[in-house]
Amino acid sequence: MTIDISLRELPFLAISAGAAVLPAWTDVPPAVSLLVAVLVALQIRIRRQDQRA
Repeated sequence: MTIDISLRELPFLAISAGAAVLPAWTDVPPAVSLLVAVLVALQIRIRRQDQRA
């Protein structure tokens, strides 16, 4: 199993501003908005490789 984590090519200022304002506009806890911002900013790929000979 291979897990690749890389940054997406997105405007991080817009992502961080959205994550900071989300708890103020809604009843979302700050920890949840931080998790959402991290998942938006990162590209996570999980690959399972069968190693059959």
